[in-house]
Amino acid sequence: MRIFTDKKWRGGFLDYCRNRNEYRIQVLAWKNLEKLENVYHTRAKSLRLLINYFPVVGPHGLFTKIWSRLREDRRNEKYVSCGVGKIIESADSQIFSEGESVGFIAPLHPALAERIVLPKEFIYKIDKSDIPEIPTDTILHSPLKKNKARDAWWNGIKGWSVYSGIEISEETRNKLADALKNEIKNNEWFKFQRIDARNASPVAETKGQVPKASPKKKSGALFGYGNYAKINIIPYSKPFVDIKSVHEIDPTQIFLERKARKWNSSPFPGKDEKYDVYFVASYNHTHVPITLRALKQGAYVVVEKPVVMDYDELNELEKALRESGRRLFIGFHKRYGKFNKMAFEDLGVKYGDPISYHSIVYELIQPEFFWYNWPVSRSTFFANGCHQIDHFLHLNNFSKPKNSDIKLLQDDAVEVWIELENGATFTTTFSEKGTLRVGPRDHVELKVHGRNIRITDAIEYQSEDNHRIIRKERIFKTNSYRDMYQTIGRKIANNEEGDSIESILISAKIMLDLEEKLQGMKGWGDKYKKAKEKFWSYFR
Repeated sequence: MRIFTDKKWRGGFLDYCRNRNEYRIQVLAWKNLEKLENVYHTRAKSLRLLINYFPVVGPHGLFTKIWSRLREDRRNEKYVSCGVGKIIESADSQIFSEGESVGFIAPLHPALAERIVLPKEFIYKIDKSDIPEIPTDTILHSPLKKNKARDAWWNGIKGWSVYSGIEISEETRNKLADALKNEIKNNEWFKFQRIDARNASPVAETKGQVPKASPKKKSGALFGYGNYAKINIIPYSKPFVDIKSVHEIDPTQIFLERKARKWNSSPFPGKDEKYDVYFVASYNHTHVPITLRALKQGAYVVVEKPVVMDYDELNELEKALRESGRRLFIGFHKRYGKFNKMAFEDLGVKYGDPISYHSIVYELIQPEFFWYNWPVSRSTFFANGCHQIDHFLHLNNFSKPKNSDIKLLQDDAVEVWIELENGATFTTTFSEKGTLRVGPRDHVELKVHGRNIRITDAIEYQSEDNHRIIRKERIFKTNSYRDMYQTIGRKIANNEEGDSIESILISAKIMLDLEEKLQGMKGWGDKYKKAKEKFWSYFR
């Protein structure tokens, strides 16, 4: 498929994956309405930024981060657009038939795509008299001349995604239909640019082939080809697992990539796909379906946090783990940090003895249209605050929580406290008022009677007792990610067990308990439940 990106009409991209409730449209005319600026975490290219990050991530971490971010420029260029097209693949409901000309709204797409996939909410019947005769070998394109904020008819659907769980009401759909009709009718079609659409490639949601399994390495598949996967999962797992296939839903992420032999734009594994290891770094609400599928195959799973999104998923996961055994690893990097061993030595305690944990966490404010803000993603605290809580549980050998509470402050910061059966206590303040200078930050103090450890940003360590500083240490922030994936990879290569089932359940359960309370404080009601139902309405 061809996409207009970097001011060029480029080929070689995969088509968007189409689920059974979506339509594939061949684009005939396309008008950019607004460029979306707040979809992803992007940073201005700055020497000062590099200087700030160098002591945090080190030379290797800085190089890989720069290289990864530069390759995401195509992904970052997203628009709200509208246009005219022809249905070439119909949904199961067949509200629109193959060959039918339709109007459409593309709420989160590149500057121009040869083919797109949309649900019925964004497709509309049109009067053919409102559009000119368009040659089959041409796409009419009206690029955005000047991007400026205005009270536009498309404001309510900017950044919408089929993965978001956001409901489009019938009232909204009717308003969009009227506005789109006027937009199409009043276009100055003769002023549109003519893009060459000859020699279109066949529709392809996959490319490449998975080679035969090697007896020397386990085969792997990666779900989600974002920055984190590029700089952590793939390079650090490579010595132990051969990642043969990558699933990435955004075709602009996959262009001249050589990290795998097969590429796929589907969010989920196909019926015939089978690997030894599944790395799951996709949208949070897609973690469990992929994990359950992998465990059922008897495969290992390395899943990013959060491992589950609700109690139903937790119950499903527990059942699967009881049947499959310990074949799941969760990507909590703080469990693998060098400072843990030092902490036990300097505190003079054994694994399981009570260690109290107090932290202040500063996350970044999420961009307006970033997927963390989707209702199906739950709260940012649920997505990111789990790191410190899991670390606390890990240091205390996953002693069970006996009491806990959460409070939402007036500036939307969150305070949490937890007490464990072994006597350890946890407190944290989680805020999204952090600065952009070096990204998210956290300040942690570990305490036993007469001894204290301070860990700043996971890079600086200092321990002390009543009389002296015991030791100081400094590492790069990326070290714990390297250590985590190398440790997990080595265990998988040696057919060792994954995380204990109890540790998975205890860590996930306390986060769900806190999130349910926070959901009530925010007045969200059943927002997540409805969003989850809406999301799955497209895929089931």
